[in-house]
Amino acid sequence: MIPSRHVPELAISVAWHEQAFSGSLRTIDGHTVEVIHRGTWTHGFGPDFEDALILFDGRELRSGSIEIHRRTADWHAHGHSRDDRYSNVILHVVLDDDGSEVRRVDGAIVPSLAIRTYLHTPLEERVANPDWSRFGNQTCAPELAEQQPAVIRTILWHLGDTRLASKSARMEAAFSASPPAEVLYTAVWDSLGFSSNRAPMRELARTLSLASIEATLSTVERDERLCVVLALHFGVAGFLPLTPTDAATALLSPPEVERLEAAWDRYGGAWHAQRLMPTGWVRGWVRPANHPILRLAAGAALLAASPAGLLASLLDPLRAGEDPVANLRELTARGNRPGLGSARASGVVTNAVIPFALALSEHTGDIKLSNAAAACWERLSAAEDDTVSRRALIQVAGTLQLRGLGARGQQGLIHLDATLCSPRRCYECPIAVATLNALASSSTTAEAGLRPIDRIAPARHEPAGPPP
Repeated sequence: MIPSRHVPELAISVAWHEQAFSGSLRTIDGHTVEVIHRGTWTHGFGPDFEDALILFDGRELRSGSIEIHRRTADWHAHGHSRDDRYSNVILHVVLDDDGSEVRRVDGAIVPSLAIRTYLHTPLEERVANPDWSRFGNQTCAPELAEQQPAVIRTILWHLGDTRLASKSARMEAAFSASPPAEVLYTAVWDSLGFSSNRAPMRELARTLSLASIEATLSTVERDERLCVVLALHFGVAGFLPLTPTDAATALLSPPEVERLEAAWDRYGGAWHAQRLMPTGWVRGWVRPANHPILRLAAGAALLAASPAGLLASLLDPLRAGEDPVANLRELTARGNRPGLGSARASGVVTNAVIPFALALSEHTGDIKLSNAAAACWERLSAAEDDTVSRRALIQVAGTLQLRGLGARGQQGLIHLDATLCSPRRCYECPIAVATLNALASSSTTAEAGLRPIDRIAPARHEPAGPPP
């Protein structure tokens, strides 16, 4: 038996994370413990696991944190009895009990669970686990990214699929409150807002519904559609009357501005009292192409070019196997004025069109639409670079560029950052696991003259992805 003083706390944390126990757990003072949820491994300051759910004596459910130590005396030795960060600890998990009392800063006694007799895996194996301290620093897997980028790519594609599924599920749930076309409209306008203006774009979509726009457009001539829908968007957004600077940004001539303002007076009466505050839009510190005036103009052009409806304009080409990015760029152009750029159009397709198509196909049983959306998802190019995906890529690979990620991998980076890197859930990260597998294989492949990384293979059926 290895003395507790020689056992790293990490080994005990691994055992708790894996729930590697047999038999009915009991605290040192004899209360039964049933783990409903083990909690989230924090890998940071404060308690080791947060948001756990523990059922005591089969009747008292408590939620809170779990703290891990070698011995019960370590609670006091580490100063936790005087630290507010540990005031919500509900269970003290130790390897061995030495009879010490465990109290929180509020004076409450924390029950302790000594796990040595419950472990079903030899402790020696846990002590030999690779060093997790390499993760959570500035860069986690540069060697793996350099030697076998297919491994990283496959992991990120799978994480991107998870993010896509979550978006699609939320959209399908929204069908219970709104018609599908309104859900798509809101999603597209949200994506047009990029990071700085998503909130006012969503507010505009709520105020100026798709149904009301299409009802208004049904009363005007075809060559007036763009003028009217531009007027409604700029008016509800609070930009009318247009300043010379805004007019120049929107590439509108003085006569066109006059016609817009006249159209707002004629068709916008229902919204004159519901306009958004122009100060709610972020105009400074955004790239010229991301200016809200241009994004609103692109959305207006899309609706003006969709006489059969927004659903038909965006989904029919996708169902037919056409390029949805090229289609969106064409629909958002205004005559000789260019529409959305390729990267931003890809962002709208990534965040709105594809998840909506999957949600609608699930809702209606449209297998052809589902297959078309899935095929497009695997070949879709990446959207505009953003802070989150750049940060996650640096976290994974440092200065190394991972080619061939596409929109799918870019979404995987965003999901990685949000669900694993930011909350420091390193122990649940598949990239960390792949890296440790590579390290572990080094000892068994060195004698055979193989590179350690040669033992790490991509997923059994690596999905098709964008070309490198």
